[in-house]
This record gives sequence, C-alpha cells and structure tokens, in this order.
Amino acid sequence: MGQCRGDDAFVREMVDNRLEFHGSRHGNPAKGPEAIINRAVSGQGPMRQILCSDSHAYATAKVQALQALQANLDATAETAPTTGFPATTCPPTAPPRRGTAP
Repeated sequence: MGQCRGDDAFVREMVDNRLEFHGSRHGNPAKGPEAIINRAVSGQGPMRQILCSDSHAYATAKVQALQALQANLDATAETAPTTGFPATTCPPTAPPRRGTAP
C-alpha cells in the first residue's frame, strides 16, 4: 500500500472524534442484552429493538429526514414526468458496454 496522502491533522482529529464518541455513549452494555433477552422471552414488542436514548434519537431523526424526502417526492410527482422526452422521441438507449451481457 502507498503512503497516506492528506492532512494528518484532519485524520488525527477524525480518529480522536471517533474514540470520544465511542466513550460517550449513553448505553449500559449490561442492560442492552438483558432488554433483548426479555423481549425475546416475552414474545412481545417489535421485531427490531432500539437500545438507548442516543440510538432512538438518531433513528427518529433518520425517519424525519425520510418523511421530508417523501414530502419532496410527493410535491414533484406531477411536474417530474413533464420534464422528460416524449415517449415517441426518446433518445436511443446506449449500446451495452464491451464485456457485459446485453
């Protein structure tokens, strides 16, 4: 492998941030497995279990971002198709690249 090229200070900062993140999680490593086992034994609850408040906050933010994306898709559903070529004048599709199946 070649020598790493880039800003060494940036790489060091990235590693430090990663190590700090792993040392500052809210979860108790003893309580997570216990919660999973209790859920499995009881047969109650969702298929996927989110453990700890920071994971729940991350998942919530992710869902909200997806909802915003869906709202954007819904808002452009009527106008998006109007910006393409008419079906009868579509440009021809590119031929397959050499060495690939048609």
